[in-house]
Parts: sequence; structure tokens; C-alpha cells
Amino acid sequence: MGYRTLVIKRRVEEIPPHQLTKFLEVQQKFQEWATEWYKSGFKAPLPQQNPLKYFATELKHALKLLPANGLKNGVWRVPLPFNAELRLDKNAGDNSRGVLVDLSEREVRIRKWSGERGNTIVIKLRKSEIKWIEERVKESAQLKFALAWVGRRRDSNIATFNVVLVFHREITPYQPKRLLVVDVNALHNGIVIATIEEDKVLQKGILRPDLGRIGRLEREIARLDSLCTTKGGAYCKKATEAKSRLWRLWRQWTIEAAKKIVKLAMQYKAAVVVDEPIDESIRGLKKGDRVKSNVKKYLNVGRLVKRLRELAEWYGVPYAELRLYSTICPRCGAKMEELPNRRVKCQCGFEANRDDVPIHWAQKRYREIIPLFSQHDFQPSHLHFT
Repeated sequence: MGYRTLVIKRRVEEIPPHQLTKFLEVQQKFQEWATEWYKSGFKAPLPQQNPLKYFATELKHALKLLPANGLKNGVWRVPLPFNAELRLDKNAGDNSRGVLVDLSEREVRIRKWSGERGNTIVIKLRKSEIKWIEERVKESAQLKFALAWVGRRRDSNIATFNVVLVFHREITPYQPKRLLVVDVNALHNGIVIATIEEDKVLQKGILRPDLGRIGRLEREIARLDSLCTTKGGAYCKKATEAKSRLWRLWRQWTIEAAKKIVKLAMQYKAAVVVDEPIDESIRGLKKGDRVKSNVKKYLNVGRLVKRLRELAEWYGVPYAELRLYSTICPRCGAKMEELPNRRVKCQCGFEANRDDVPIHWAQKRYREIIPLFSQHDFQPSHLHFT
């Protein structure tokens, strides 16, 4: 089975003040109860009055898919969960679910959140959001449930009202005939991909973000931040807008890169095998002095991997994350010497670009890896709202 999410964000100023105030009050009360429920090992009794009773019931249904981030500053900041329905035609019925996505009216209606009749928050859908929903419908997906919360954007003081629509569809993964190896490096070095069959490399390429455009935007942000500090006012607003553009640029590249990899895997009937650096090594590089500060931003590879995992599950592409080494010799297993220009060399005579070493490891372990997918059982990953 596969799950995909559409995140709808609006500035809090777009929500009527009286509804926003009430929503924040309900959100706080629900998170207080959810925190105690979490601390009790999910054994504390459910609340008996709506809307908390409604949200507690829906939370139990959605619990397997919500991000298991645990407590932050002693609070479980879980979104408000809703049952949901999608209406494509204005003549279709209304089953009075908590969230109604009405494509005929081009809007999302959030209901049941206040415990009061008729207190509905209405959000008009944008063309891009409607297109995304229509694409999921064409893929025979169903709207499973929805989430809503008020929060602040990352690295910003801008508060937003957020709605997540969770779509689901049943999909049978195919039996892979090949492996598509994805070597996840620091993003400025690019993501190396190669499709292999036994000892043959059928296709090889590299996906790299537009570093020139990113660099220009980062320099503009630095200039605006400096002016914001000295002159304030409009420069601070422009700096925030530029940071949003940079975030969207990275996000769009991540989306397109994941699409290309999954499309290629489907073309070759290949299983996607991601050689992802272990979390501990990434954290060590971010905190340590081995990597220059202006390079550390390119170590944020987690979003790409999460997007790729979600998309692979959605389209029934067999997927696994395996450690394929880049500095251990695939011929003799010894630690290799690192040379300039990302070359590595072993005393046994093996030498290659370090980005190609995981491909050699996948070729070596090919007959070991392919059987892993013979009874591949897709389990839904935790949802990530990025």
C-alpha cells in the first residue's frame, strides 16, 4: 500500500480571528491530553466530551502513520486528526466527516473542531493543489484522513494554518529484475544513480541541484540579513521572502529528483537500493570541524530519502536502504586511501571514484540483494509533512 500527503499552508491572517483563537485553544487542550496519553503508554482514558473525544478517537486510527517524534519540551505536539471525505461533484452526498474536500467548490472545509455546529473553517484551494488532488484521483487513490494544526514555519516567525490531506491506495509491488543503486552524497557532489544487472551497468547518471542559482540566492539572503540588522523594516521582509524562495527551490529539486529515480526504476523494473549515510556520521560531520560551514547545508539529505521512499511505495517500486560502502574496497574488504578529486585507492590495486564504489558493492552483492525483494512487504512509512 502507498500513502501520499498534500500539505496546505495558509497565513493565520487568512483565518477569521474568532475561529483562530478558538482553534488554538482546542489545539492546546488536545495536545495536553495527548501528552498525558503518550506518557501513560497510551493507557490513559479517552476524554468523554467533544471535540476532544472526537480527536482522541481519530488519533487512535491514525497513530500508526503519524510522525513518532516523541515529546518536545515535554509536550507531544500532535496535529488535530480528522476523518475526511472527497467530493468531486456538487450533486454528491455529504457524509458529515470532519474534513470535506469539495473539488466542485474548490475548497476545503474543516468541521467538528470546536464542538459547535456550523463553526466551519473554509480554505479555498489553489490551482496547483487541485491539480495534485486530481492526479491522485486518476491513480485511484482515496482520501484516508486529514490533519490540521497552527504552527510556525521553520526558521521563521511566520505562523501558518496547516492542513494535511492523506491519500492512500492499494498497490502490488512488482518483482524486480535489476537494481537501481542510489548513492546519497552531500548534495553539492550530486546524487549518483546506476541501474545494474549482475555485473552490467545498464544506466548511470548524476542528479545535482542548481548550485549557481542557490549560491546567488544565498548571497542575496546574506545581503538582506545584513541590511535587516542595520536598517530593519522592508529589508527584513525581503530577507524572509528570499529564504522562502530558497526553501521552495530546494523542495522542488527534491521532488523532481525523487520522481526521476522512481520513473527510471519503473522503466527498468528495478528495485531502488539507497546507500544512505548513517545518521550518526551525518550528525558528526554537521557538528565537527572536518567540513566547512558553507558546505554543511548540503548534508541535509534526509528530505530527499523520505520523499523517495514515499514515492517508491506509492508506485509499487521495491525499495530498501542498505549500507553500501564508499571507502571500503569491494575487491578485498580493506580500508582504502582517499586521494584528491574524490578518488579512492586500495593496496590490492583497486582504484575508482568514491561515488562509484557503492555500485561495485551492489554488483558484488547482487545475488544476495535481489532475493530480499522476493517477498517484499510494503509497510507504510511514517508520514512526513515537508
